[in-house]
Amino acid sequence: MIRHLFLILLVITGGIGASQLPSFARAYEQRLGGALGEVQKMVDAFALQASAEGLDFQQLAERHRQSGDTAVRGTADRMTALADRRGVLAEQKRMLDAAPTSFDKLVSIARFGDGELVRDTLSTYEISATLDPAFGAAGVGLGWLIYGAAGSLFGRRRRSTPGGLVRRRLPK
Repeated sequence: MIRHLFLILLVITGGIGASQLPSFARAYEQRLGGALGEVQKMVDAFALQASAEGLDFQQLAERHRQSGDTAVRGTADRMTALADRRGVLAEQKRMLDAAPTSFDKLVSIARFGDGELVRDTLSTYEISATLDPAFGAAGVGLGWLIYGAAGSLFGRRRRSTPGGLVRRRLPK
């Protein structure tokens, strides 16, 4: 009886959980676009400052790096980090935009997703009533597989008779 309840629980959890994955991918994609936009604004502000001083972005960063003031040197490190992050986020966005299916988007997020953005998306993600049938079916299958693996891992116990004797099958 408990085994059947465990199977039902795994199948339902797998189906509902997996059917939420495309929605999660869309939420991540939106968050990625917002993060990229914000980083781009900061890099553009530094580029505008550099242009006003007759320099390019890298030259301004180098000027800050050579300053005697530790706060100004720290700004150079932040400038470089922002430019690097912009590149990483832009590449992730390009890969997600090129992914033809929800499954491809999820694979891309799993392989190349920004850890901070994935955590932030997970922390604010809310399960929706929208269920994706293909992913739901895959989740049901995964639930069955987990149930089968758990059954083979733990094996079946022999049932004993009410008197405590183990039932044995007689050879034919």
